[in-house]
Amino acid sequence: MTRSARIETAAYWIGLVLIGWALVSFLFVPLGTALVTAFVRDGSIALGEITGELARSRRVRQAIWNTVWMTAATTITVTIVGVFQVMVLEYFHVRGRAILKIAFAIPLVFGSIVAAAGYNFTYGPSGVLTVALQRWWPDLPSNWFHGWHGVLFIHTMLMTSFFFLFLRAAMRRVDFSTIEAARSLGAGEWTILRRVVLPVILPTLLAVILLTVYGAIGSFAAPQILGGRDFHMLSQVILTLNSLRRQDMAALLALLMGVVVMGLILLSQYYEAKGSYVGGSKTPVPIQLRRLHNPLANAALQGIAWLMALLYIVPVGLVILFSFAPAASIGVETLPSSLTLKNYIRVFTEGRASGPAWNSARMGLIAVATGLAVTLFAVPVMLKTRGWIGRFLDLSFFLPWVVPSILLAVGIIAAFDTPNPLIFGGVLLGSWWILPVAYTVVILPLMVRFLRAAFTGIDPALEEAARSMGAGGLYRFRRVILPIVLPTSILVAGMTFNDLMTEYPLSAFLYNVNNRPLPIAIVDGAMSPDPEEKAVNLVYSVLIMGFSLAVILFAERIGLGRGPRSDQQ
Repeated sequence: MTRSARIETAAYWIGLVLIGWALVSFLFVPLGTALVTAFVRDGSIALGEITGELARSRRVRQAIWNTVWMTAATTITVTIVGVFQVMVLEYFHVRGRAILKIAFAIPLVFGSIVAAAGYNFTYGPSGVLTVALQRWWPDLPSNWFHGWHGVLFIHTMLMTSFFFLFLRAAMRRVDFSTIEAARSLGAGEWTILRRVVLPVILPTLLAVILLTVYGAIGSFAAPQILGGRDFHMLSQVILTLNSLRRQDMAALLALLMGVVVMGLILLSQYYEAKGSYVGGSKTPVPIQLRRLHNPLANAALQGIAWLMALLYIVPVGLVILFSFAPAASIGVETLPSSLTLKNYIRVFTEGRASGPAWNSARMGLIAVATGLAVTLFAVPVMLKTRGWIGRFLDLSFFLPWVVPSILLAVGIIAAFDTPNPLIFGGVLLGSWWILPVAYTVVILPLMVRFLRAAFTGIDPALEEAARSMGAGGLYRFRRVILPIVLPTSILVAGMTFNDLMTEYPLSAFLYNVNNRPLPIAIVDGAMSPDPEEKAVNLVYSVLIMGFSLAVILFAERIGLGRGPRSDQQ
C-alpha cells in the first residue's frame, strides 16, 4: 500500500469515527434521553402519573384540542385554496397569469416567522390596515385579527407553497389528449376533472395534504404571534412546560407529537413514491389552458384569483415600504409621508440591532459548513457501502427528517444540562454552541437528500477514467467529483442557511443570553409596542426575503428542479 493510500484509509476511518461520535452524541443520545424523561421519574416508570398530570391540566387539554381542530381546519382551507391556485395557473385561462404566478409564489420567500410578523404588522393591533380601518370604523378592536381566525388565515395563506411546488408539477404530467378524448365523448368539465385529471394528480395531492397536516401540527410562530392570549397550540405549551422545569411532561407531549408527525411523513413518502403515474402516453401532450365560456363563472374565477393575489402582495409591499419609513410613522400613518435609510443603517451599525442577525449568521454559517463537510464525506460512503455502516448512516440522516425539532430540543436540554462525558464533561445548556450543534443536526437530512441525488447522477466512467490514469481517491474527489456537485452544494448551503435564519422552534427552546438569534428578535419585535423595534423587524424581514429570492433565482439558473414545460404563456 502506497503512502497516499494509507493516508486516505486513515482519513476515511477517522472521518467515520467522528461522524459516528457526533450522531450518537447529538442525535441518538438526546432522543433516547427524551424517551427516558417522558417515561421515567425518580428511577421508576411513571408514564401513568405523568399522563394523569397532563390530563388534569386544563391548559394542556385546551392546547391539544386547539391543535387537533386547527390542523383539521387548516387542511381543509389550504387544500381548497391550493388546488384553486394550481387550477388557475395550470388548467384555466386567467388574465395576468404571470403576475398571479409571482403572487402565489410569495410564500416561498415570505414565509415562516417572517410572514407571521409581516401579517401582524399589516393586520395586528397597530398594523397599517388596522389603523386605516379604525379611521372608518372607530369601534373596531385593535386586536381584531388576533385569535384562532388569524392563525387559520396565515396557515391558509402560507401553506399553499406545498401545492405551488409539487401539485403544479403533477398537473403538468396530465396528458391533454386524454382530456380531449373525454371531451369528444361528451364529458363535462367537472367529469373531466374528477375522472381524468384527479387520478393522475391524486398521489401527489395526498402527499401535499399530509405535508400540510404535518406543518399545521407543528405550527409555532403563527400562534405565538397571532394567537393572542387565549389561543395556544401544543408547541407553545411544550415550551411553557420546559421553561417551568417540567421536562417530563414536555417530553411526553413532544413524543406524542413526534409519533403523529413520523406517521404523517412516512405516509407522505408512500404517496410521493406513487406519484410517478402519468396518464396517457409516455410523452404527455401539454395542457391547453381552458377558457370558461360562462361569463359569471369566468368573472368569479378571475375575481377570486386576483383578490387572493392581492392578499399575498399587500403585506409584502407594506413591509418593504415601511422598512424605509421613519419609525415614528409606524402605527400612525397608513402610508409613510417620507422615506429614509436610517432603519437599514441602524441594523448594520448598531450593536443592539445587529446583534441577533450577526448571531444567527455566525451560527448558521458554522452549521452549514459543518453539515456540508459531513454530507460530502458521508454521501459517497452511503452510496458505495452496502454493509451496516451504510445502513447506520441512512437511518441517522433520515431520523431528523421525521423527528419534530421540538422533541430533539427537549432531548438536548435533558441530555446536556449537566456535565456529559460524550462532550468531555462539558455542559451545552446555556452555552453559545448549543444552537449551532442543534442547527447542524436538523439541516443534515435536506443536505443529504439533495447531494445524494447529485452524486447519483455522476457518470461512473468519469471517476474510472481518472483512476485508470493513476489518480488517488482524494485527487479524484477534488478534481472530478467536487466540481460536478459544487452548484448543488452551493444551492443547498444557501437554502439551509436561509432556513436557519428563520428557524424558530429550536431557537425558542435552546437560545440564551449569549446567542439570542434573529427569529427570537423577530418574534419579540413583532409583539413589542416600540416602533423602533418594529422598524428593525421590517428591515430583518426585507433582508431575509432578499436572500430567499436570491437562492430561488440561483436554483433556476442552475436548473435544479426545472422540468419540461407543459403550459402555454
